[in-house]
Amino acid sequence: MKTELVTAPTGMIVSLDEAKKHLNIDHTDDDGYIQALIMSAISSVENITNRRLITQTWKAYSDLFPAYFTLPFGKLQSVTSLKYTDVDGDESTMTASEYIVDIISDPGRLVLADGETWPSDNLYPSNPIKIEFVCGYGDHTLQTITAASNATPIAITIVGHGYVTGDRVLVSKVVGNTNANGAWNITKSTDDIFTLDGSTGNAAYTSGGIAVKLEVPEPIRIAIMLMVADVYQNRGSIVVGNNLSLVEIPEYIMNFLWSYRLF
Repeated sequence: MKTELVTAPTGMIVSLDEAKKHLNIDHTDDDGYIQALIMSAISSVENITNRRLITQTWKAYSDLFPAYFTLPFGKLQSVTSLKYTDVDGDESTMTASEYIVDIISDPGRLVLADGETWPSDNLYPSNPIKIEFVCGYGDHTLQTITAASNATPIAITIVGHGYVTGDRVLVSKVVGNTNANGAWNITKSTDDIFTLDGSTGNAAYTSGGIAVKLEVPEPIRIAIMLMVADVYQNRGSIVVGNNLSLVEIPEYIMNFLWSYRLF
């Protein structure tokens, strides 16, 4: 199926702080380069797995109505619309009651509802069927931290954070109490405060900080960080473009991804 990106993702999968900690470096000289490696590694992982990792909207086009549509990129969240254009160029929209959106299967499917049939119109000769859909593991929406207590465990303040106990949350860019930075399982205290399980503060909170609920599986995130490290440590012999597809990915990194690949 031909596809077209409608709304790009805006969330964060791996932070610069997290990647630098993995690389065991504390200077800022290579921050721009490391950030570029992160983005390239994400692109490579998406190409390898045939997935799109965090929430984004796409259009998929088809020339005919099959028994059912299998939508690309995995982790289907919803279908916004199914439209088709007849041979005269007139566009129609099927009602949501005429089909079932199967988000349990991965990749997801769009299936006719019981008793319904696909339109029998003569279709436009090029890409007449257009399905707009949302896919990805989750939003990974960035939220602003306003406090990080110098305590055991560290208590993070975000107004209306929306997290629940057991969520995995990535904290980065906290200044002062830098022990807060990293990926943590959290315990909800109030609607505005949660604690980082197993954490201990190392200084008073000064400023800054963002947090994101992690919904991309941890093996995929680990693979991204390992790719970043592999290219960073061998950067003298590798030129990085839009992704790392031209770089031979070591087998130990691929082992983190095999079970997530779509075929």
